[in-house]
This record gives sequence, C-alpha cells and structure tokens, in this order.
Amino acid sequence: MGKSEIRKYILNIRNNLNNTVVNEKSKIIINKLISLEEFKNSKTVFIYMDFRNEVRTGEIINFLLEQNKRVVLPWTDTANTEIVPVEIKDMENDLITSSFGYLEPKKENVIEVKVEEIDLIIVPGVAFDKRFNRIGFGKGYYDRILNRKRKNTLAIAIAYEFQVLEEIPYEEHDIKMDAIITEENMYRKED
Repeated sequence: MGKSEIRKYILNIRNNLNNTVVNEKSKIIINKLISLEEFKNSKTVFIYMDFRNEVRTGEIINFLLEQNKRVVLPWTDTANTEIVPVEIKDMENDLITSSFGYLEPKKENVIEVKVEEIDLIIVPGVAFDKRFNRIGFGKGYYDRILNRKRKNTLAIAIAYEFQVLEEIPYEEHDIKMDAIITEENMYRKED
C-alpha cells in the first residue's frame, strides 16, 4: 500500500470509532504519557488540539497548564503551509475554531514561541510503523517543525494501536518519532 491508501484505510477506521472508545483509549494513552519522566521534566510542551477522533488532548493541555508548564499549540499559517508555535495560557479564552473546524490559538494574542525553546513535541499522525516512521496528512506541516527542533527535544506520537503498522513507506528525509504511545504499547527507540 502506498501512503495515500494507508491514509484512507486508517482514517476510515478512525473516523468510525465511537466516542466511548475514543475516550477510553485516549485516557489510557494520556496516563502513560504523563507518567513519562521526559514529560514530567519538560517545561515547554508543544501539543496539538485533537480533531475528528484523534487521541483526545484537552485533558493533557489542562494538566500542563495546572502544572505551570508552557503550553504551545499549533497555529496554522495556511498561506505559507507552516505551523506557528503559539503559547496559550487558558483553553477557554485563548482558542478559536479554525476554518478547518479544529480549535487553534486566536490570531490576535499570538505569543510566538521559538521551536528551539520547546522541550517536548506531542505529534499527531495518521499512521506510524514500528521503525518510528510517520504518515501525516501529507502537507508536511509537522515535518517543518520537527526539522527545526533541538536534537534533545523528543517527538512523541500518541495514537491508537491500529494506527501502528509493521512498516510504512517513508523517505530518507522523514523525521522519525522518538516514541509512539498507544493504548496497548509503548514503542521506544532503544538508547
């Protein structure tokens, strides 16, 4: 299967999950993530807002804010096909629904954060494999951020087990994940 077939196949499964399943699996994944030392030690965390049955992230964002960590969300600059990392202080007041239908930081109070300041990146994706490759939506938004991160900044993907395949097509320049957390497994690169 090529990337587009894999995308179609996985999204079809994900889009058909019911709410209860999404919430249950998300809870397990979130608990694993927040118990990681790297998560506890991070001060500035870049994380996405979930959309269409992605692993739910609202609870993680609230938890990070309560822990007084800097919470950075993607603001999508569609004109330049890039993600601008923006700090938010409050989920109620700092977010607005984008033209794509997901929540993102409001344009007017954009506190831009340098990618180099980020300690941990929580990465969404459509499909992954056991070699830590990732397939996103094909626009390369996350690749650009991942390419600019510090060497010691971890990129951790959160996904459901059915999104992790044995092997997916990848290109040499694709950035691999450092870990993939699912409701059933924690895939980590051997140090």
